[in-house]
Amino acid sequence: MKNSAIIAVLKTLDKKECREFSKWLSSPFFNQRQDVLDLFQYLMAANHLKEDKFLEKERIYRKLFPKESYDDAKMRQTIHFLHRQLEQFLAYKEIENDEYTYSVAYLKSLRRRKVTSVFQKKFNALRRAGLGNKALDNDGLRNSLTLYDEYSSFLGEIDRTRDIRLQDSINAFDALLIAEKLKFACHTLSHQQVFKTEYKSLFLEEVIGAVESQKELLEYPAIAIYYYLYLMQSQREADDYYFALKSTLQEHAQVFSTIEQRDLRLMALNYCIQRMNRGAAPFVREAFESYRDAFESQFILENGVLSRRTYLNAILIALRLKEFEWVEHAINTYTEFIESGYEEAFGSFSMAKLAFEREDYPLAQRLLIHFDSNDILISLMAKTLLLKIYYEEDEYDALDSLLESMKVYLKRKEVLSYHRDVFQNMLTYTRKLVRVNPFDKNKRTELRTEIEQATPLVEKPWLLEQVDKMG
Repeated sequence: MKNSAIIAVLKTLDKKECREFSKWLSSPFFNQRQDVLDLFQYLMAANHLKEDKFLEKERIYRKLFPKESYDDAKMRQTIHFLHRQLEQFLAYKEIENDEYTYSVAYLKSLRRRKVTSVFQKKFNALRRAGLGNKALDNDGLRNSLTLYDEYSSFLGEIDRTRDIRLQDSINAFDALLIAEKLKFACHTLSHQQVFKTEYKSLFLEEVIGAVESQKELLEYPAIAIYYYLYLMQSQREADDYYFALKSTLQEHAQVFSTIEQRDLRLMALNYCIQRMNRGAAPFVREAFESYRDAFESQFILENGVLSRRTYLNAILIALRLKEFEWVEHAINTYTEFIESGYEEAFGSFSMAKLAFEREDYPLAQRLLIHFDSNDILISLMAKTLLLKIYYEEDEYDALDSLLESMKVYLKRKEVLSYHRDVFQNMLTYTRKLVRVNPFDKNKRTELRTEIEQATPLVEKPWLLEQVDKMG
């Protein structure tokens, strides 16, 4: 039974869900089989889900039916009924979290039962609660379509010769169709950035054209958000759409679930980073502010965990802007959220980088001298920072030794080709920086030109600054 689908699902239940499912199985309305409840209680006891010996069907059968010989058909039937109950329970939990699904289903039942007065009161209550309005996410728009469809059917059953409000259903369908089409188009573009493939999609140009020609559609946040996002993603430089997306999201964030808000904000942040990396200076500040808001609201966390790369990117961008107080706050507040095993290394490097930018080289050196991490990229960044400190402090013997050890490290470690080129170029031009005659203007000019043209070279500004100091 260890490879059974039900085991994989049961392992995902938290303590609260286990208690609720036990009550579910104890209710005769849902389950009338004691063996199904007994099987669940056995599986959830002690370490039964974690150790294979407890998942042998013959062993379980003896616990459930101690006076009977093993019957595989009966065992499989018990497992089947438990699995079916688990499916229904988890489906119920999903529906329970939907603000309107229950109410719309109840409305449908009232129509079928022809309870006219109660139906009308429930419909009016749902409209007052916001269903059918424009300020809804796609799930809300979907429920709005069902709401108006039910109301149209309700009126039609009373008298089909009168106005049955069919236009409301058509408008709701059109809004949902456009919102869903744009949302899928955005997901398609996002996925194509990490997986090269082509997707076929009908009527997308017509949908874009409809929004462009009927600006009132932008009154729907679910349409406006994904319309701006699609145009932002599909064009290399689409700053106007970025700012329109940012403004709309700030105004209507409450319309979307926490997960959807997180995804939207991350896609906007990715655009900032892309523009920043292409040299658009104003987007350094935009990226910093986006990271700052993301950290403060903690939507950047996924299941309570902060990606070490996200943490480091935010710190480095803030340091470019000399936002030292925020960096210190971020290190003290958010380092503990970094994925397990990387907190100390990334926290120490960030403190060292902050000290370096404040020109407190002794502190930065103390933090880096015994730095160690199994993350190759952060280790190379730490070595590079130490290399810069040795140069700034005129510790040339230590610098030569570090240059040689980094050369060996790059050969020994498996480093992605781009990152290998970045750090190899840093070693090359640091050596040239040390060896150039500072009093030879022509040599300095040659080196400066060479550094300017070198790529990839992340530390290019620092290297150019050192050349300029010589003259």
